[in-house]
Amino acid sequence: MNILLINPSLNQQRIGHYNSHIEKMRGVHPSLGLLYIAATLEQDGHNIEVIDIDIEPSAQNKIRHWLCRFKPEILCIHVMTWTFRQANEIARLAKEISPCICVIAGGAAVTSAPEPVMRYSLFDYGVIGEGEKTITELTRTLSLNGDVSKIPGIIYRKNGQLISNGQRALIETLDSIPNPARHLVKLKHYSDALSREGACATMITSRGCPYSCIYCDRRNRMGNKWRSFSNHRIIAEMRELKNRYGIKEIMFFDDEFITDRRRTIEFCHLLIKEKLKIIWECRSRVDQVNRELLKIMKNAGCYRIRFGFESGDDKILRILKKGITVAQSLKCAEMVKESGIEIFGYFLFGCPGETEKTLQETIQLIFRIEPDFAVLSKVILIPGSELFEWAVSQKLIAPDYWERFIKGEITNAAPSLSSQELPEQRIDEIIRETNKRFYLRPQFLMRKLAKIKNITQLIKQTQLAGALLNY
Repeated sequence: MNILLINPSLNQQRIGHYNSHIEKMRGVHPSLGLLYIAATLEQDGHNIEVIDIDIEPSAQNKIRHWLCRFKPEILCIHVMTWTFRQANEIARLAKEISPCICVIAGGAAVTSAPEPVMRYSLFDYGVIGEGEKTITELTRTLSLNGDVSKIPGIIYRKNGQLISNGQRALIETLDSIPNPARHLVKLKHYSDALSREGACATMITSRGCPYSCIYCDRRNRMGNKWRSFSNHRIIAEMRELKNRYGIKEIMFFDDEFITDRRRTIEFCHLLIKEKLKIIWECRSRVDQVNRELLKIMKNAGCYRIRFGFESGDDKILRILKKGITVAQSLKCAEMVKESGIEIFGYFLFGCPGETEKTLQETIQLIFRIEPDFAVLSKVILIPGSELFEWAVSQKLIAPDYWERFIKGEITNAAPSLSSQELPEQRIDEIIRETNKRFYLRPQFLMRKLAKIKNITQLIKQTQLAGALLNY
């Protein structure tokens, strides 16, 4: 069958503290989830095309042309809560052109709120959770006009009623999934403002998160059981990225790259032995690193680690169920700096229990750590997160908030916590002031200039800094 996959534009949406212009300045990355689905379907014998609206000039205007030219029997759309309306408009256009087309939606929105997403859309099927096995079984069944009632992991309509078959069990052996179908997108059109090399790519080496941070919804989507691709599979994918696409830098997008230290050490030794000469960055927790591990990672090409420091107040960290302390954050930063690896820090403002005092403690932590880059964000009440449910229980947000957002009755895609003591406007003001204090320091500017490798990198980082400071 001809199957068209579309990734709506996330960069056209306003999410969180920063506007769409700033989000786009940070960079545009491919939807690896959608490309895993594309690879799975292609492996199963289907003809596949992928449209990523963020990298296709005037893509919205060209979708009609693509639908008429390719004539897909199935349209798969990656749907996030923030892109729901755009995705539904694409489904409407597809059914206008081809009334018999089957529209399948997958992604975070479908997993977090399957019934509202289906109720207020033109999607025929929703895929809940990991999609590779589900999409294979569903497309095979549809091609034979078979019975979908026994397929786990889907929600669909029958006789005017929504029927959910429940969530499918997690994929235990990730090596059974083919590499993302990067050949179906224009890889060179993706970029990141903070990359060192012009040719960079993203990868995922594991799924699932065993931690319980209340502001995050990832446990809902990928489960709390951490699962990993084998190191040999990871190295093979890196080799393919270098040899086939000329990639020199990789950003590992795992929620937590160092969950298994033994795996990480083995990976680094294999990478050194392979002599791929690829630099890379990853995300980790402050309580996962030690000096020995950092030294090995540095030798294997790691040049930056992203940490969620979040708050400078231990009480706030406990409320967030972060499982770390301020002392651990400071110790982590000390060790990482000694290793010569860059620190990229995430900090949250407006947490439950937040006061002017705790915010000032977070600001003090930022300047004590002195990360190479710092992202300051307001806490967002994300659907599917424990924090959203807590806010509902405290009557700080309506239980049907995201359902009303999907329906189009609400336009604020970034609801945050606000109180009489600490209103949202004050949080915005503090973030703006802190960004200026942090990024306009002469010593910071001199360090950044010393590390700039080329004019393109200078332009990108200057544009991002300007957008941040002029927010």
